[in-house]
Amino acid sequence: MRAHPDCVVESLQEREIEGRWTPGRQRSTINAFLPVAKPVVRTSRVSAAFILAACAAHGACAFADDGVGAGQIVVCESASLTGTAAEAGQQTRDGALAYFEVVNRKGGVNGRKIKLITLDDGGQTTRGEENTRKLIAEDKVFLLFGYTGRNTSEAALPIVAKADIPFFGAATGGETIHGTFNKNVFNVRASYKMETLALVNYLVITGQKKIGMIYHKDDLTKSNLKMTEDATALHGFKLLGGASVDSNSTDVKKAVGIMSKLDPDAVICNAAVKPVSEFVRQLRESGAKSQFLSVSFVGSAIVKELKSDAAGVIMAQVVPLPTKRSIPVVAEYHGALAAVGAKPDYSFSGLEGFISAKVLVEGLKRSGKAPTRAGFIKAMEGIRELDLGDYFVSYSPANHNGSKYVDITVINNAGLFFN
Repeated sequence: MRAHPDCVVESLQEREIEGRWTPGRQRSTINAFLPVAKPVVRTSRVSAAFILAACAAHGACAFADDGVGAGQIVVCESASLTGTAAEAGQQTRDGALAYFEVVNRKGGVNGRKIKLITLDDGGQTTRGEENTRKLIAEDKVFLLFGYTGRNTSEAALPIVAKADIPFFGAATGGETIHGTFNKNVFNVRASYKMETLALVNYLVITGQKKIGMIYHKDDLTKSNLKMTEDATALHGFKLLGGASVDSNSTDVKKAVGIMSKLDPDAVICNAAVKPVSEFVRQLRESGAKSQFLSVSFVGSAIVKELKSDAAGVIMAQVVPLPTKRSIPVVAEYHGALAAVGAKPDYSFSGLEGFISAKVLVEGLKRSGKAPTRAGFIKAMEGIRELDLGDYFVSYSPANHNGSKYVDITVINNAGLFFN
């Protein structure tokens, strides 16, 4: 398969291609899980040929200030292609690239091909901030797309506000991104708050109220800890306690010590896959019998990290099972990977990236033949109950959070997710 010349990934470190593919149609409400919120619920090595070296001379990627050229439109992202969240970052990017490639082969959007430039931030806040400044100042992008971390997304917000540029489809459910309305920010996936509400409700229903929690040290406002405390408060009890872990390290000894003393029925994890996996492994080795639950951030990669120890881990998801072809958007995702010659390593993160790209393209289509950032925002705000294939998003001038889809899954002894 020949890669389309308008699908681009550029490494900030090496300026070379670094892509890898890795690995019932119905809607129901989450009321059984969530007494307050009402979200919708159901309880990649990229081929080397897929992405061409982007801009051997980097300035070739730049167009007018709004990132729109005669035959293409440039969108850019800062993503974790290396570091502790590398697999999820790569999968999210690759799912988006697959959809963009399919669209480009059909002529693009209103006659323009989509060019995606990705800079690696390794999950590090400072690198993500540097990438954001560079993408806006040097690449002159139309919008920022698909950031893969809460911390890097948070760091981008002041820069985005100053540049007055859309920030679209970040692969994070952080409250700083979802909780406060921002005219430039459009979210596709549901928030961590919705995921956490679902997880806590699941534990309450199953009679587990001694709940602990781990979160990232760089979550300076402790927003993920607070949302878990708020979720337990809705049921009239307090969180047993929390412990922090480094997002870029597997040194979880202190957190394991804290949770061992607390001896919780269950621990909700909101952290990157490597620290979460090491935490689960060490706490189990200590003899703890706690149930482990995680928000969607760790993705399918947790099975590779934990292997047989992944059995029994419960995870909230913000997209359907990526292997369930009976759901139209999942079947479309499978078809896109096949069309671009990618290995069929279906993942939650890959499907999330695919869906985000699909919503972005819809917004671009509605922006017309002469797209502007203001026009794009207005077009997005006009989307109501858009059916992407049994996955729905809706926006308005007062709401930029598209989906309320939350799914509860469990990993079985074979390392497979089911619900």
